[in-house]
Amino acid sequence: LSQHPALVAVSPQAPVTDWFMGDDFHHNGAFFLFDAFAFYSRFGIPRPTPVTQYVGGYNDNSPDSYDFYLKTGAIKNFTQLMGDSIKFWNDLMAHPNYDTFWKARNPRNYVADIKPAMLIVGGLFDAEDCFGAWRLYQAIEAKNPAAHYNKIVMGPWHHGQWSTSGAKSLGHIEFGFSTSDWYQNNIEVPFFLYYLKGKGDLSSIKEANVFMTGENAWKTYPQWPPAAAKETSMYFQDNGQLNFDKPIAVKSSTGYTSDPAKPVPYIEDIQKGRTREYMLDDQRFASRRTDVLTFQTATISNDMVVAGTVIADLKVSLTTTDADFVVKVIDVFPDDFTYGVQENEYPMGGYQMLVRGEIMRGKYRKSFENPQPFAPNTVETVQFELPDISHTFKKGHKLMIQVQSSWFPLADRNPQQFMNIYEATDKDFKKSNILLHHDNKHASRIILPILSN
Repeated sequence: LSQHPALVAVSPQAPVTDWFMGDDFHHNGAFFLFDAFAFYSRFGIPRPTPVTQYVGGYNDNSPDSYDFYLKTGAIKNFTQLMGDSIKFWNDLMAHPNYDTFWKARNPRNYVADIKPAMLIVGGLFDAEDCFGAWRLYQAIEAKNPAAHYNKIVMGPWHHGQWSTSGAKSLGHIEFGFSTSDWYQNNIEVPFFLYYLKGKGDLSSIKEANVFMTGENAWKTYPQWPPAAAKETSMYFQDNGQLNFDKPIAVKSSTGYTSDPAKPVPYIEDIQKGRTREYMLDDQRFASRRTDVLTFQTATISNDMVVAGTVIADLKVSLTTTDADFVVKVIDVFPDDFTYGVQENEYPMGGYQMLVRGEIMRGKYRKSFENPQPFAPNTVETVQFELPDISHTFKKGHKLMIQVQSSWFPLADRNPQQFMNIYEATDKDFKKSNILLHHDNKHASRIILPILSN
């Protein structure tokens, strides 16, 4: 942004773009407690002079993060554990809504008239900053001349995995070849050789260079999202069905009870520390819970390619004045699926691969600046974007959508009462009975950018 003449090429990799809407510490206003507390209790400690030992962080002495975060309770209790010396934590607590503090820290506001060539790089399964790479690229595209060099690369990576050697797999999912080596040899090195040394050419780098999971192949597009992607509605139906037909029922809904005392875990396993593999973990454990709604298609008869932003459009009613909504897009593998390459392979038959999940704090459904309570037992719309996906649902697979109201301890628990959650006490948390409506008048749906089906 300085436009210094010596700076000719820049590659923002996992760029932090909006700390309230989608990167690191908030997603659609929901506080990502796990990362914020674990990271800033260590990273945020004041170090006014150089140190030889990088120490610090709160030691919870527990092998089970779910248990520790649940027992610790309300956010006020974490603030007490954090102490009063970590400035950014105090800033987080002081700015619960999308105010000028957050807007001033959004780089999208400042990317007009960029001079250096830009190569935006991110991971499809980056647990920290998946949102940022997509949205920074789009902001630069919108605010600069068409001739300005600005390209995007999104691979099947966790945070920083593009800089490693290999990246043939992540968690239980195999990609078939070294995706990071391909990127380094065909995109990153040619980009810097050309701009810094005047060598080679840029023919191997297209406008959008995006790995297509499911199909496991690099794809290129003249723009992102692809112009041919068509926003297509898939509707929730009775009996857990999901299809392209708008419901015809006059009255239809599916309900669950969201209990903050027993929040839905973000993973099945007992872990200390947030995993990076949760971004594509098996979701069968969640399908078995009564507080997770599961809708799925029939077996897919032709490959369905989805590329772009996913939109959740929920019609809900609840018995309290606030709630969160988590929507997960899932690829259900055939029962007989196997990679056949691992000696002790995880049981992949029926695997429910998380392709994309996102949370929305309900009180921000109309405005992130000015939250509003729900009117109890009244149908309202909760619509929000999920970060972009690039995935082929293969023939023989199924597409599943899960809806739930907690994702713990990844995101903090909502008291399910309209209030400043950072000031809530342990007594403020209430159960909420939630209905997801799927009838002709209140047709809940997921909107997918489908390239082909």
